[in-house]
Amino acid sequence: MESSEKAESFPGKMIVTLQIGGFFFALANVVCVAILAYTYLSVKYEPRRLEVKGSAKKAIISDTITWQGTITARDPDLVKAYDKLKADADKVAEFLKKAGIPDKEVTFSAINTEKIFKREPMRTNPTEDPATGKALAPVMTMVETNKVEMYVLIQVISIESHDMNKVPPVSRSVTALIKDGVEIESFSPRFLYSKLSELKIDMLAEATKDATLRASQIVTNANGKLGKLVEARMGVMQINPKGVPLVSDTGNNDTTSYEKEIMAVVAVQFELL
Repeated sequence: MESSEKAESFPGKMIVTLQIGGFFFALANVVCVAILAYTYLSVKYEPRRLEVKGSAKKAIISDTITWQGTITARDPDLVKAYDKLKADADKVAEFLKKAGIPDKEVTFSAINTEKIFKREPMRTNPTEDPATGKALAPVMTMVETNKVEMYVLIQVISIESHDMNKVPPVSRSVTALIKDGVEIESFSPRFLYSKLSELKIDMLAEATKDATLRASQIVTNANGKLGKLVEARMGVMQINPKGVPLVSDTGNNDTTSYEKEIMAVVAVQFELL
């Protein structure tokens, strides 16, 4: 009797199990379809973008010039070295004044003092020749002592001016003071443009305008429609001598020429409708 009831309940349990399994199988199918549909729609309706680069170039003329030189005085006596440097600095100041450089454009730095110490020979302890066992002759070596042999005083002269005509001749002719016993070194002048920060904003606008024009032409030729500007990234500035198209990943900043060209590059992204 009990075995008969167990036999009758088995098909019922199997039917319930199959129904539950069918339910989860159908649910799994729905989930898979939903995932596929979401992926398809995400790809289909993902915003399409176009990235282009624009550039702008502008000629600029330097409005500031700087120059540096150094005066050096040497003497075993520190006071005498200072007196020599002071006298030489006065000669340089007078030279610049006669050349038409105003005092307010000239700067004399603090004096840098260096010490050169004496080197004296020192006898090393004799050693034995490992092959013969005989003592070797002592070797004399030069060793730096704590005795000052020479004081070297250095002073830097700087000029910052807006007169682009007077400073270059001065940088070339000031070394004539060497004939008067002045130990002076002159460096090349540097030509600068003081309104670079304001110019960068204008260059960014011009480069963005150029990129927009290029993007419009690309989209029009492809029968598309250009959307809104999404992103704009400005690259490094290239400032080169006039007519010299040099490009560097870190940017160029020429200071050797009076007339220059500045180039800006911007990368922009637009939505495509």
